[in-house]
Amino acid sequence: MLRSTLSSWREYLTPISNKSTFLNTGQITPDEFVQAGDYLTHMFPTWSWNGSLNEKDISLRDFLPVDKQFLVSRKVPCTIRAQDLYNIDYNDELDEEDEEEGMNNITNVSKDVKKVPETKDVEDIDDMLKSMELEDSQIGDDEIVMKEDTQGEDKKRYYDLYITYSTSYRVPKMYIVGFSAQGTPLTPDEMFQDISLDYRHKTATIEKLPFLKDTVLSVSIHPCKHANVMKILLEKIRKVNERKRLENKGAEEESQIAKEGEDDWEDLQDDINDTLRVDQYLIVFLKFITSVTPSIQHDYTMDGW
Repeated sequence: MLRSTLSSWREYLTPISNKSTFLNTGQITPDEFVQAGDYLTHMFPTWSWNGSLNEKDISLRDFLPVDKQFLVSRKVPCTIRAQDLYNIDYNDELDEEDEEEGMNNITNVSKDVKKVPETKDVEDIDDMLKSMELEDSQIGDDEIVMKEDTQGEDKKRYYDLYITYSTSYRVPKMYIVGFSAQGTPLTPDEMFQDISLDYRHKTATIEKLPFLKDTVLSVSIHPCKHANVMKILLEKIRKVNERKRLENKGAEEESQIAKEGEDDWEDLQDDINDTLRVDQYLIVFLKFITSVTPSIQHDYTMDGW
């Protein structure tokens, strides 16, 4: 567990920043992490803070409230292995460029796309970032068909998901702990089966849960690229929201002319809504994590903003 030890020391030695830069850098402060966690637990009760756990069992960090050290979602179902999740049937009309874009796009934030197909072209998060453009894109007329599950309970697993704050990278960090259908802890190799092939042993590594005093092995999603990914996703969402606002404003322009004075406040609110609030940060973060853990069914947050 040398990696866990080095990571813990780095977290301990890195100074805390309280300057808000999340729209420009993708990073958040501890206070913003708490705000985002409060919003996540309020909107989606499958997530909760550690408040109900015994403080004696937790390694506390003094820059976070005692009852808000980390977020947890328990017994999240996983009924199929990551590499077996999808068959991709591409529309014959897609040209070669569109096909490549559709395969590599992490998520289409303007539509309810809940899963991201795995590809052989994406080597790691660096390659994924190259494929993400700051403009509206469509996956196309792709039809995503889930393979028939022929083994039923033999494939069913459950995961406890944890999100904590990384002082080293100033972003959330995800840990997952897996169990068989019978409740037996999964081995590291078994947990890696539910990580997208593109991220195994690269972004995903085995670590001890740092916030619990007992030794609990987990797969951690390394946060070194999280800030860049979040910055890009936040910008994409801002552009989508801005486009929708302009479309709605154009459609209602004639009626607004008659009541310009009354609508000044509404226009101000529309301008504010072009940008995602920091308390919605973890909603976007979970959509990114879906590309790493596509078969773990944790993303119920499509209407979170």
